[in-house]
Amino acid sequence: MNKTYSMSIRVGKEELDKLKQAARLEAYGSYSEFVRRTAFLGASKIIADNNERRMINKWQRLQLNQLNQL
Repeated sequence: MNKTYSMSIRVGKEELDKLKQAARLEAYGSYSEFVRRTAFLGASKIIADNNERRMINKWQRLQLNQLNQL
Protein backbone atom coordinates (compact mmCIF):
# COMPACT_ATOMS: atom_id res chain seq x y z
CA MET A 1 0.00 0.00 0.00
CA ASN A 2 1.24 3.52 -0.79
CA LYS A 3 2.28 5.73 2.09
CA THR A 4 0.11 8.82 2.51
CA TYR A 5 1.15 12.23 3.74
CA SER A 6 -0.80 14.93 5.48
CA MET A 7 -0.53 18.64 4.72
CA SER A 8 -2.38 21.71 5.83
CA ILE A 9 -3.14 25.07 4.26
CA ARG A 10 -4.26 28.35 5.74
CA VAL A 11 -7.23 30.05 4.13
CA GLY A 12 -9.47 32.92 5.05
CA LYS A 13 -13.17 32.56 5.84
CA GLU A 14 -14.25 33.68 2.34
CA GLU A 15 -11.80 31.28 0.69
CA LEU A 16 -13.00 28.39 2.84
CA ASP A 17 -16.63 29.18 2.06
CA LYS A 18 -15.84 29.20 -1.68
CA LEU A 19 -14.00 25.88 -1.42
CA LYS A 20 -16.93 24.33 0.43
CA GLN A 21 -19.41 25.70 -2.10
CA ALA A 22 -17.37 24.43 -5.05
CA ALA A 23 -17.05 21.00 -3.41
CA ARG A 24 -20.83 20.82 -3.02
CA LEU A 25 -21.41 21.94 -6.62
CA GLU A 26 -19.00 19.29 -7.90
CA ALA A 27 -20.54 16.65 -5.61
CA TYR A 28 -17.35 15.84 -3.67
CA GLY A 29 -17.75 14.06 -0.35
CA SER A 30 -15.77 16.77 1.42
CA TYR A 31 -14.14 20.05 0.60
CA SER A 32 -10.73 18.61 1.56
CA GLU A 33 -11.17 15.92 -1.12
CA PHE A 34 -12.11 18.68 -3.59
CA VAL A 35 -8.98 20.65 -2.68
CA ARG A 36 -6.76 17.55 -2.95
CA ARG A 37 -8.16 16.52 -6.32
CA THR A 38 -8.16 20.04 -7.74
CA ALA A 39 -4.56 20.63 -6.60
CA PHE A 40 -3.50 17.30 -8.12
CA LEU A 41 -5.13 18.12 -11.46
CA GLY A 42 -3.54 21.58 -11.45
CA ALA A 43 -0.11 20.15 -10.66
CA SER A 44 -0.47 17.52 -13.39
CA LYS A 45 -1.34 20.21 -15.95
CA ILE A 46 1.62 22.38 -14.93
CA ILE A 47 3.99 19.41 -15.28
CA ALA A 48 2.54 18.41 -18.66
CA ASP A 49 2.73 22.00 -19.96
CA ASN A 50 6.32 22.28 -18.77
CA ASN A 51 7.28 19.01 -20.45
CA GLU A 52 5.62 20.16 -23.68
CA ARG A 53 7.53 23.46 -23.60
CA ARG A 54 10.80 21.60 -23.01
CA MET A 55 10.12 19.30 -25.97
CA ILE A 56 9.27 22.28 -28.21
CA ASN A 57 12.45 24.07 -27.12
CA LYS A 58 14.50 20.95 -27.77
CA TRP A 59 12.94 20.57 -31.23
CA GLN A 60 13.64 24.25 -32.01
CA ARG A 61 17.28 23.87 -30.95
CA LEU A 62 17.63 20.81 -33.18
CA GLN A 63 16.13 22.74 -36.10
CA LEU A 64 18.54 25.65 -35.52
CA ASN A 65 21.50 23.27 -35.36
CA GLN A 66 20.46 21.72 -38.65
CA LEU A 67 20.12 25.14 -40.28
CA ASN A 68 23.51 26.19 -38.96
CA GLN A 69 25.09 23.09 -40.50
CA LEU A 70 23.90 24.06 -44.00
